[in-house]
Amino acid sequence: MIVGQGLIVGQPDNFMTTSPLRGRTMSAVAAMGVTRHKRQIFLFVIAILVPATVLVGLSVRMMYQDRELAARREADQRRTAVDQLRRELDAHLETVKLQEINRLIRSANGSREQDSDNPAVIFTARLEGDRLVFPWEGRWHEPAVAESAAFARYREQGESLEFKTKDEAGAAAAYRLALASAASPLEGAEARLLLARALSKAGKLAEASGVYQTLLKAPPDARDEHDVGFRFYAADRLLANGRNGAVAAAFLRQEVDGKGRLTLPELYMIRSLPGVPTGRKISGRIAEMEQVAALARDFPRVRARIESSAAPLAGIGAAESVWVPYGPPSSPPSGEALWLVTVASSQPPLPELVMAVSSTGISPPGVKLRTRAAGAPPLENALGEAFPGLYVESSGKRALESVHEGLLFGIGMAALALVLGIAVFGGYLLLRDVNRDVHIAEVRSQFVASVSHELKTPLTAIRMFAETLAMGRFRDERMKSEYLETIVNESERLARLVDNVLDFSKIEQGKKIYRLRPTRLEDVASSAVRALRFPLSQQGFHLHFEVEEEIPQLQADADAIQQAILNLLTNAMKYSGDSREIDLRVAARNGDAVIEVVDHGFGLAPDEQKRVFEKFYRAPSHESRLIAGTGLGLTLVAHIATAHGGRVEVESAPGAGSTFCMFLPIGAKLSIEAKR
Repeated sequence: MIVGQGLIVGQPDNFMTTSPLRGRTMSAVAAMGVTRHKRQIFLFVIAILVPATVLVGLSVRMMYQDRELAARREADQRRTAVDQLRRELDAHLETVKLQEINRLIRSANGSREQDSDNPAVIFTARLEGDRLVFPWEGRWHEPAVAESAAFARYREQGESLEFKTKDEAGAAAAYRLALASAASPLEGAEARLLLARALSKAGKLAEASGVYQTLLKAPPDARDEHDVGFRFYAADRLLANGRNGAVAAAFLRQEVDGKGRLTLPELYMIRSLPGVPTGRKISGRIAEMEQVAALARDFPRVRARIESSAAPLAGIGAAESVWVPYGPPSSPPSGEALWLVTVASSQPPLPELVMAVSSTGISPPGVKLRTRAAGAPPLENALGEAFPGLYVESSGKRALESVHEGLLFGIGMAALALVLGIAVFGGYLLLRDVNRDVHIAEVRSQFVASVSHELKTPLTAIRMFAETLAMGRFRDERMKSEYLETIVNESERLARLVDNVLDFSKIEQGKKIYRLRPTRLEDVASSAVRALRFPLSQQGFHLHFEVEEEIPQLQADADAIQQAILNLLTNAMKYSGDSREIDLRVAARNGDAVIEVVDHGFGLAPDEQKRVFEKFYRAPSHESRLIAGTGLGLTLVAHIATAHGGRVEVESAPGAGSTFCMFLPIGAKLSIEAKR
């Protein structure tokens, strides 16, 4: 080992002061390391980086060219797909429009117009000037029936008795006459509502509840001036008085879940009623009716857009209808949806019609229709003049992208990833090699410095006291004996340090041999205490030595065990700080002989306790940097314990000291010579 040769050959005084051999050795090692690193970097650049850069450049260029070709193919495919989609939409919408017109012609017998069976159709309304008249607003082909004189007379009489004279019974009788004289379902529903109210005021709740339940079956178009059906007033009263509330709740759920068209005031009223679980469905229906009302207000603008878009088509003789989108660019959380609106010319017996169709209901699978937001730039995939402002958006990631382009792009990306992976892996190997060399150089440098520092103190003390004795500078025989004892103890300390280095070298080479003999552990511990008595007393330490009685003998190498105890005690002396108390205990626990060394010094953090037995490792604290050491003492302790079939453990906390426990099996059967 270079360190060992330096220690033997060099002059002690020169080595401890200027250490020229050490300086020349470390400079040479550093120079060799720098040269090796430059060569490794040069080889890495030539062998990996240059080919990788060329391959990456070629791959990027090929991918760029392929993307340009793919973009052209995609544009052609997009135009073809959009043209095909436009034709499909036009055919589908024309079919829906013709079906609606035929249905309305068949139902032109004066009966109330029902909603379409096609789920894509939102509504089909008749047009009176710029005003939309929706089918749920009343009959299409009959004028409104005038109120009968008898009904009006009995209603006024009942209201006078109910509110002026407070005669609820008389009012109920008048309302019954009004019901009997009702000339239409609307008058009959209104008379029942008034009758039930008067009966409730008169205390006849059961009879009133029966009238309300009958009113639940009134025609849907029997509404008041607020466009709210009398049926819903009856449901409200039934829920309020607590009689047959379940019947009213079931009626409301049926109305919300059914296909019948409810007016916006009716939907608002249902949502406000307590105890009626309507959920998202009523919110969706309210959003739809709000959008219907908004379209009715905006229809003059929508009609102008339809006519302006239809003019160019009429000029070229095209027979296509114009469908204008109405709604948001994309569906917001409110539930507002995108509709397609058109105007159908008058076809007797039908007037001019306005039809609104859901974009999602007529779109092919995987295709979404949308409009351009205000102020946004024009979008691609426009559907043409028959669908002004309408664009196609694919629901997939790239539905119009060809399979061939995707395959080439995937192959290119895989090749590029492979090249970059090789380059990164090569760089990682180089970096790991360089870091390992740098770490080894740092460890060697620290080891040489630590050993030099460790050797300097005992050699200086030996030289100083030897020179003092040689020159006869001592007062009496007691001082002479003290100087000699100091020389002997420092020599033993120097021998222990050299033994640690030599033992570690043998361990690294696999040549360390432990000779196991029957051993009394208390004798070994006592011998170690005697060896450190003088250093302990010189530094003011108080060692509390405790030995449990009747510890069985064990198979062990006495010298190795003594070396381990000395290393533990020396470690405790180094890291005790201002404390001068050390405990050494020898005992037997659970079939093991235990050697326990306790100090009350700096302590160790939890993450440092896992590494304290590693070779050359020293805790990176401020106190450790000020204390000399090689980082081998505890490593040797762990190796000795393992070689004897035992283990070593540490318990510590920062600022609370440390406890090192060495466990040796008492009854273990080991070979006489254990080679580790």
